[in-house]
Amino acid sequence: MFSIHEDKALLDLLASIGEKPYRLKQIHQEFYKNLVLDFSEMTSLPAKLRESLASSVQTTDLTIDVTHRSEDGQTTKILLKTHDDRRIEAVIMRHLSGRTTLCISCQAGCPMACSFCATGTLGLERNLSVGEILDQITIAKTLLAKEQRELRNIVFMGMGEPLTNYDNVCEAIRILSDQKKWDFSSRRITVSTCGIAPKIVAFGREFPQVSLAISLHAPNDTARSDVMPVNKTYPLEVLMAALDEYVAITNKRVFYEYIMIAGVTDRLPYADELATLLAGRMAHVNFIPYNA
Repeated sequence: MFSIHEDKALLDLLASIGEKPYRLKQIHQEFYKNLVLDFSEMTSLPAKLRESLASSVQTTDLTIDVTHRSEDGQTTKILLKTHDDRRIEAVIMRHLSGRTTLCISCQAGCPMACSFCATGTLGLERNLSVGEILDQITIAKTLLAKEQRELRNIVFMGMGEPLTNYDNVCEAIRILSDQKKWDFSSRRITVSTCGIAPKIVAFGREFPQVSLAISLHAPNDTARSDVMPVNKTYPLEVLMAALDEYVAITNKRVFYEYIMIAGVTDRLPYADELATLLAGRMAHVNFIPYNA
């Protein structure tokens, strides 16, 4: 079995059963545009092709384990199970403005070991495949369709560090924004990283329209290294140089995430240091209350 997102495999399957390549466009229309997940219901396709697809292709490789909706109805956490019994999370956020955002994972676990992050305590279990990244979107779009809501924004801010699963994340973004598929605006996609400096520059060149968020969380190397081990490999001088190059390439503002941990990252002198660090840079700072 292979993922429906693998076009080459689909074309090979079509050729093997004597179907013309134009059938791929029909499959794309049914799945991406019409949100039909059951091949038996893809009525624009011949019955024999539907049978072949059902026996060879998966429209999703994830299953929903648990969903939990907040009391105010704005947020739904979805715990998903992979084929090898890993657990990952995706979160639907319904904003009061009417727009809807999906937060997705790119890894099971995370290798970065940030001290304030529950996922970091798990360590890295494995990277998610392109299909598993996109399956989270398929599942969320299906749930939202029942509410007659459209997905407006996607953020790679779930489990894992996107830039350490670089190739799969990039391919997922390409498929997500493909006009023949979901045709999702690159401007409505955000990738959050803890600061893998070399990949930041490469990412900016490849996806200049996708937004970038940086988990900063401290304004100096000593404080940042205490809570984020990645800072020992890519200290602020290296990180900020990469971000300056990123902005020069993309001309886009960078979003900086800053968690407020009492007595650790919320010290008053750090406010001045943060202002100095970001002075003259295209920056938006998002202060995050620490979740006890």
